[in-house]
Amino acid sequence: MTAAPAAVDPTVAGRTVALDWVEANGYPTKRHDAWRYAPHQQLTALSFGPPVTLASSVPDLEAQIPVLDGPRIVVVNGVVDVELSSMTGPAGLHLLSLLDARREQPERISSHFDRGDSQITDAYMALNLAFGGDGAVVLIDDDVVLDVPIHIVDIEVPDETRNASCTGVVIELGARSSATVVETRIGVGAEFGGSNIRTTITLGNAASLEHVLLQDVPPSHVHLSSVDVHQAADSRFLARSFNLGASYGRAAYDVDLAGPGAHVDLSGLFFGFGDQILDQQINVVHSAENCTSRQSFRGVLDDESTGIFNGGIEVRPGADGTDAEQSNQNLILSDRAEINTQPRLEILADEVACKHGATVGQLDDTAMYYMRSRGIPATEARRLLINGFADQVVDEVGIESVQAWITSRLGHDDV
Repeated sequence: MTAAPAAVDPTVAGRTVALDWVEANGYPTKRHDAWRYAPHQQLTALSFGPPVTLASSVPDLEAQIPVLDGPRIVVVNGVVDVELSSMTGPAGLHLLSLLDARREQPERISSHFDRGDSQITDAYMALNLAFGGDGAVVLIDDDVVLDVPIHIVDIEVPDETRNASCTGVVIELGARSSATVVETRIGVGAEFGGSNIRTTITLGNAASLEHVLLQDVPPSHVHLSSVDVHQAADSRFLARSFNLGASYGRAAYDVDLAGPGAHVDLSGLFFGFGDQILDQQINVVHSAENCTSRQSFRGVLDDESTGIFNGGIEVRPGADGTDAEQSNQNLILSDRAEINTQPRLEILADEVACKHGATVGQLDDTAMYYMRSRGIPATEARRLLINGFADQVVDEVGIESVQAWITSRLGHDDV
């Protein structure tokens, strides 16, 4: 597959604004709270730019991703691969490449690209705006209820010219529509490289979306993911994040509950081995009355891995009736592993209910003793306790084949 030069960014002015932002503001450092624990030496070694030409297709794709019934969009190094994709869906569902959408329906995806200086949050968002000119677009009409999931697969293949790719994803649900979207991120090769994926989600009145994110890029790669969500009145957004691969895997969510009665439920699992750094950056803004939000993230950290949970709840003036909860529970399996958890609350409204909690612990000695006393070997008892802790997140996924893929990836199949 060859990446056409036009796939970079048809709006040259927009790319210029983004690159000018990077030039003026620079890259995040450890002084930036949201990037305090990031491996900045690795990040600065990433080379971004126009999509590269691929010499060959991706080997054994089907063996690396969940098997789903339904349409699929495959993106390789930031460019849609038509041969690997199946973009035909039921009535009311419109699947197309981001590049085609920019040419044919620019008004439908303007919120993804039309970002001035004040709306760019960091250099990696700016780079995605500059070079993420292609990717996947999912548009769903009003009153459409889809009973099959939509699968977006992003594959990063490091190249000598560019070792990092940028992809854009736009998901828009019309009023009273309902859908499930699974985003799977993988990579090819043991060479150092990275991917930078930005997903923009817009939910109309009373729309409902289940969004599952599976991050499993190779351990030599860096993965940067951001999901920006805008919710209208009475809409529902259920996010299930599994941050598993990469040397540095970053999963960032920024959710705006903009309409009265909107609800968001964010849950995730990060499972670290070796010297992985798995970073969760969550920010939920209550902008309207009577909205509810739930955050529940679990971390399992072994060896010398590091986990980060930086979760924020912001209640703006006038957002009375807010009901928000946040939880971060962590299981530490090694005295060399580390967790950094930081809940944040900013409440500027009356009549709200907000609570948060974080726990850090090791395997339950009492439970281990109980299982050992009944003849279960220590290794098996340890595995069962870890699985039980992690499976509470896995069980929340509504697709059995995705559950099976996650449990297989984690090394057990007893769900």
